[in-house]
This record gives sequence, C-alpha cells and structure tokens, in this order.
Amino acid sequence: MGQPAWIIIGNPESRPVALFQAALARCGLPPARIVAYADLLAHNITLCDVVQDGDIVRIETPGRNFAVEIALLQRGVDAIDPETLAYAHASAHWLNQVLAQHAHDRGAVWYPRQWYLGYCALLQEIAQQLAACPPHRRMNQPNDIEHMFDKRQCHARLAQAGMLVPRSPGPIQGYADLLAAMQQMGWHQVFVKLAHGSSASGSVAYRTNGQQHRAVTTVDTISYDPAGYPILFNTRRLRTLHDRAEIATLIDAVCQHRAHVEQWLPKAGIDGATFDLRVVMIAGQVCHVVPRLSNTPMTNLHLLNRRGNIDRVRQRMGETAWQALCQHCQQVMTLFPGSLYAGLDVLLLPGYHQHVILECNAFGDLLPGMLWHGMDTYEAEIVAMLKSHGEPLHEPGRGHTYRQQW
Repeated sequence: MGQPAWIIIGNPESRPVALFQAALARCGLPPARIVAYADLLAHNITLCDVVQDGDIVRIETPGRNFAVEIALLQRGVDAIDPETLAYAHASAHWLNQVLAQHAHDRGAVWYPRQWYLGYCALLQEIAQQLAACPPHRRMNQPNDIEHMFDKRQCHARLAQAGMLVPRSPGPIQGYADLLAAMQQMGWHQVFVKLAHGSSASGSVAYRTNGQQHRAVTTVDTISYDPAGYPILFNTRRLRTLHDRAEIATLIDAVCQHRAHVEQWLPKAGIDGATFDLRVVMIAGQVCHVVPRLSNTPMTNLHLLNRRGNIDRVRQRMGETAWQALCQHCQQVMTLFPGSLYAGLDVLLLPGYHQHVILECNAFGDLLPGMLWHGMDTYEAEIVAMLKSHGEPLHEPGRGHTYRQQW
C-alpha cells in the first residue's frame, strides 16, 4: 500500500496551509489536496467527493479570509439560539451590507458569537460528511475544535476535570456586573476576553483599587451598527485607559459579544519582562515550547512581543516543576482525544514552581522557525501521524537545526 493522500480543509491562500505544504515536501511527500472553506460553505463540493480510503484529513483555521468570515456569519443567522439573542448579532440583510461596504476595514471584529455558531454549524456538517466517507484518519476532530473555540466552555471543561486554571466568576454581562463579581471574589484585577476570540482580540486587562482604574486593551475604537450593537476594532499597539466611564463603555461593549472573565494572575519574569508559555502538544507529548515575553499584560507574539529561551526558563523551574507542567499538559490533551495537536497557553507564577492553563488553541501550532528535534510543528505532526500507523517516512532535511529535547 502506498503513502496516504493528505487533505486540508482550509483557506488555500493562508499561511498555515502554505507552511504545511512545505513541511510535506520536506518529508518527501506529495502536496495535500486543499478543500477550500469557501467551496464547502457554497456547497460546491462535499468531502465525499475528495476523501478516499486511508487518506489523512486536517482541518485548518478559517481565519484571515473576509469572504469566508461573512459566509460563516451568514451561516450563523440560521443557528442563532436563545442565548445569542442577548448578544450582538446581525440579520442576513445587514451582513450583505457589511460585505459591500466594509471589506477593507482593518481590525474589525464582526459578531463573534454569531460567527462561532456559523462555524459550529459548518463543523457539524464536516463531521457528517466525513462520517459518510471511506475509512480515513483525522489529525483533529470537529467537536474538539468547537469546544476549544469557546473559552467559557473550555475553561469549565478543564476546571471540572480538575485541571489547574485561573478562577472565573462565571458569565458577566457588563461593567457593573463585573465590579460586583470582583468585590464578591475579593479581586482587584481580571482579564475580560471575547469568549470566541483569538489572538487577544477584544481583550481587556482591568485593574482597580476602588478609586483608581486602569485597563490595557487590544481594542482601538468602537463603532455601532444600525441595531446599536458595538463593533470592536483591534490594534496591535495596546491602549491604556484610566477614565472609569471609558473603561465601562469598553467592557460593556466586549460583554455584548459574550465574554469570558477570569482572575488576572501574576506571571513569572525573565530578561526584564514577564512571560507565559505557548506549549505545542503533538501526539500527547510536549514538543515545541516558546516563552512569550512582554512588558504588557498581553503576551501574544503578533502584538510586537518577543520569543524567549525555553532552556533558561526550564533551568529556572527545575526538573520537578518542569515535569509537573509536562504531565499536566498531557492530562489536558486527554480531554480532546480526537486532536493530534493543540497549542496550550500556560502561565508560570512568580517563583517558577506553580502554573495554570490559560487557554487551549485548536490552531495553536503556528510557530514559524521554531524547531524541536530538527522539525517545525508541521513536520512533527506529519511524522507523528505516520509513525502512529507504522508507515515509512523520509526524515525532514534541513541545513541547520535547533533541538529542544526533553
């Protein structure tokens, strides 16, 4: 039997798709066939037309494609549930206007709850189509992606399983509700995040002593649609607010899109900055680990933050704390048994001996140039997928390697 064919469900022009194709080439494998999200959404193709016996299917992020974003929002119109009626949502008519008038608006966040419901509807359709395909293998499962894309649900799932996560007061509907919860919990600082956001989109780090207020946010401006729902516009350069009324408006706006709130815990520091860790898990193993260093509350690398040296962090932690972190990450992945890989965001507390899981990212393996045993994340996933079935593979070839070996 020959090598299996690879199928990618994704946006053909996206960077992750290009990087995965390059990884296949380095492994001596033919390129994957791409099934475009746009074609699935338009019903131009079904997976039964593509997936053959023994093929390997990978679901990639639908992000960074405005036409796909609008199509998912339109799919979400029919999926709106009673809970979503309490949050910002849009009619099909208004979405058509958005498509015509706002295609070039940079940083706009369009109705994330409705987008999520549309994506879940598509993921369920993908699952149904795959169930009707010949026997094949999957690198990730639609239901795992769905769960990881809901920060509230994912946090609750981890907490119920006994995983270490920041405390959460539960659903928060606005600024006044947040202040009451903070007072009840005895907290002075919290993170407010879009429940269905990514890359720190619509995030607010809020701190108050009752008299003074400070909020650091990725939200640059807020506009309002014809129904009065807020539209958030993100920026890579964080803004700091001190005016209580302005902060209240901001948090109210984020909460209208369904927010997840959690205690803002202090991070460990190194090299003059605080940091957290992006831990890429592949086949149940801790593989690529990147400290994300920042002088702000947000550590996402696209926010002009920088990568640190994991070997120095591990040395500061000591082997006992490091092994505890690795084992904890392995336990987290048992909650997502259909996912070969995921990116976990892990916070180390000052002192380096305690940690918590901040987030699980279904598409958190985009770490260009980061190598582990000479492989980038995509090569390591390909190798793990094939080795799990005892298939032959050409080891990826590179001119130089940086090896992380645990």
